[in-house]
Amino acid sequence: SGMDYSQILAALTTTPAKRFGREKQTGRVAEGMDADLVLLSADPALDVKHFTEVKYTIHRGRFIFPDYF
Repeated sequence: SGMDYSQILAALTTTPAKRFGREKQTGRVAEGMDADLVLLSADPALDVKHFTEVKYTIHRGRFIFPDYF
């Protein structure tokens, strides 16, 4: 895509939150924000392909992927 990992991360987090007017609830990790997180198996700063290596997804504080939690 020609983007580095920080640009890709913004495209997946803060940019959509701002676009949809939800930057006060989502898009970053901070106190008072929704507990939506994607944990990766490896650091995308080392290789952007690591963005595809999702280990866990947490939505509103609950594990939703994998679904055995």
